[in-house]
Amino acid sequence: AQSVSMQYAKGFIGARWAARDENGDDLIYKIEIRGVAETEWKLLKDKVKEKHLSWDSTAFPDGEYRVRITASDAPDNPPDLALTTQAESGPFTIDNTPPEIQGLVATAASGGLTARWNARDLRSLLDHAEYSLDGGDWTVVEPTTKLTDSREHSYSLSLTGVKAGEHTIAVRVTDDHDNQAVAKVVVRP
Repeated sequence: AQSVSMQYAKGFIGARWAARDENGDDLIYKIEIRGVAETEWKLLKDKVKEKHLSWDSTAFPDGEYRVRITASDAPDNPPDLALTTQAESGPFTIDNTPPEIQGLVATAASGGLTARWNARDLRSLLDHAEYSLDGGDWTVVEPTTKLTDSREHSYSLSLTGVKAGEHTIAVRVTDDHDNQAVAKVVVRP
């Protein structure tokens, strides 16, 4: 058997399943999706021969979804003798909306800079935050609460040894679905 590696791509969701036919018949699959609060299944793809599918989730509003796989041995049987079976996934989240950065403020202090901001995400946990000074490398900033499994965090940054003059601080916050928000503030002496 050949193992299939599913590659990561932002906004794409992958599903895999296991199936076999007792008689060794070839199987084809129909994949459907529906929101957990919806009643009707919508077709994602039909006549799939592989036991996996990847699709672009950006066509779906953020929310909780399930997929249903229908397997059929129709390729090796006449229509009146073909058999089908179905399996349904557990709920999963589609989230393509970035976090929000609020209240970003920065001030110059003697020989340094300070910055504060809040971040929140309506659907996913925040994964990490970073800052960049004057377009430099991104550096991770820990939340002030030191908690990592939250949808809302506050951040505080204190930089020393910064030359006097105008500086730009950019902050970037990423949620656990890889959605990012970026904001910046200019600090003038």
